[in-house]
Amino acid sequence: MRSRDSESSRGDDLLGLLFKGKLIESYEIVDRSPCLADPERFKVIAKVGRELDDVLPVLFLSVPNARYSESSGTASYSFDRHNVVVGHNGELAVTFIKDDEEFGQLMRRIIGLLNRCLTYAASGKRAPQSLVEEKKLSPMTIYGRLPQTNCRECGESGCYAFASLLFNGEKELADCPHTDAGLKKVLQPITL
Repeated sequence: MRSRDSESSRGDDLLGLLFKGKLIESYEIVDRSPCLADPERFKVIAKVGRELDDVLPVLFLSVPNARYSESSGTASYSFDRHNVVVGHNGELAVTFIKDDEEFGQLMRRIIGLLNRCLTYAASGKRAPQSLVEEKKLSPMTIYGRLPQTNCRECGESGCYAFASLLFNGEKELADCPHTDAGLKKVLQPITL
C-alpha cells in the first residue's frame, strides 16, 4: 500500500514533467532586511524566473483572504502572521520570517501554491473575470452582505467583527447561520 505522501510526490513529479519549463523551480533572493513589525524577524524579496501575470487572478480566487490589484499587478495574502505579495514581474515579498529554516519552508509552500496556479492556468482553465470582480471584497463590503443582526451566534461581538475575521481567514462563513448563497459563492475559493 502506498502512502498518501508518496502518491502526492509522484503526482508532483508527473506535473513537473508535463509542465517542464513552465513551473517555478527556483528563486533568487533580491533583498533581506529586518521586519518592521518585529526586528527579531526578517522580510525577504525574491525573484522567480518567470512573469506571473497569468497566475495572479487564479491565486486571488484560490486563497480565501487574498487581495488583487490589476492596476499594480499584484496579489497578496496572509497566513500564520506572514504577509505574501506576488508581483506580475515574478517578485515575491514575504514578511515576519523567524529564521532560515522557516524561510525555506515558506518558499516551498508559496512556490507550491504558485505552481498549482500555473498548472491550473496552463490547463486552459481561465479565472472567470466576473468572479474576480465580484470577489474584490473588503470587511465593509462583506459586512454589507451579512444580515447585520449582531445576533452573536457566530461567537463575535457583532456582524462587523465577524466580517473582519472572515475577510482575514480567521472565521468560516459557516460560523454565521444567517448568510446567503450569494456570499458563499463569492467567498468559496476555486479548487486547484
